[in-house]
Amino acid sequence: MTHLSIEASMNIFLVLVTFLISFKTSAVTLEVTAKNNVLLLHSSYEHILPSTVGKISVDVFDKESIPYKGGAYVISQLFELGGRGADDIEIISESEMKAYGWCFSINGDVPNTMPDMTDVIDQNSKIVWFYAYAHYKNGAWIGQCVRD
Repeated sequence: MTHLSIEASMNIFLVLVTFLISFKTSAVTLEVTAKNNVLLLHSSYEHILPSTVGKISVDVFDKESIPYKGGAYVISQLFELGGRGADDIEIISESEMKAYGWCFSINGDVPNTMPDMTDVIDQNSKIVWFYAYAHYKNGAWIGQCVRD
């Protein structure tokens, strides 16, 4: 029976741990677009998956020193857009308005869940935060996360 030295055993252990970590680490793309699809941020970072849209977003905003308000649960302001109350409401008529705010999509889909409840499991995922509106007309909300 062959015995490995402590140093050799540690080296094998470190190689194995590095392999396992790199196997779970993925580059996720995150973008932020303002009105008229103006690109404000395009970033790729490695994250341990699974994670959530909220966690990944806050990590990227912090790493990139992006000014934001909110957290993993909701983003109310990005790049000083949004979260200002009356500035985020466009009154069209007595029976119609648009309420602006930040929405997100993951891999092109806009989920009906909050960012901290939306899982990211694919290493090729793309998260896009976009400034959009909820549309109210004649007593009903007729659209949400509608881009200009």
